[in-house]
Amino acid sequence: MKILAENLEKKFRQEYVIKNFNFEFQDHQKYAIVGPNGSGKSTLLQLLSQFSLPTKGSVKYLDNQGNPVDSDLAFKQISFAAPYNEIIEEFTVIELISFLVNIQYLPAEFNINIFEEFSELKTNPNKLIRDFSSGMKQKTKLTLALSAPRPFLFLDEPTTNLDLKSKTWFQNKLESEKDKLILIASNEESEIKYCQERIQILDFK
Repeated sequence: MKILAENLEKKFRQEYVIKNFNFEFQDHQKYAIVGPNGSGKSTLLQLLSQFSLPTKGSVKYLDNQGNPVDSDLAFKQISFAAPYNEIIEEFTVIELISFLVNIQYLPAEFNINIFEEFSELKTNPNKLIRDFSSGMKQKTKLTLALSAPRPFLFLDEPTTNLDLKSKTWFQNKLESEKDKLILIASNEESEIKYCQERIQILDFK
């Protein structure tokens, strides 16, 4: 599958954050969106994931035959993780997994044992997510996003709040991921070193 951005623009009041962005993202490739803090990396990522609407232009998801995916079904192609993304903190991890399996975000066979093996986290079955440390919350978000069987993976500053061991864990998981189209908004070299192409956000101002 591919993502096709055509004449994409985003304007807040009188200021353009993104202007004249045209790009075709290819399947099974990793892309980094780079630029100074506050330059619009997160905005572009949210436009490409269709979590935000552009002022002008379009984002299309294309299937393997080059046909556009129905816009109402586009969200089913995406997994997304970011420090500002909320998860249901009133749930335990087991409850959260059950919920995400029921809405078909995670595969039916996904369970707490798979979660713990993948994340290298040992969880208390009765502990609510709101009582997790910020690093555990972020690692949980990354585990769920990486485990979702969806073709597009969007990550915004993915190792925020992670310690060195968890950053290494993320790098290893990302390096081994071959089946998804991955976009990462970040300036951290450790987060984007496996990306085949880098998009400088300042080129689209």
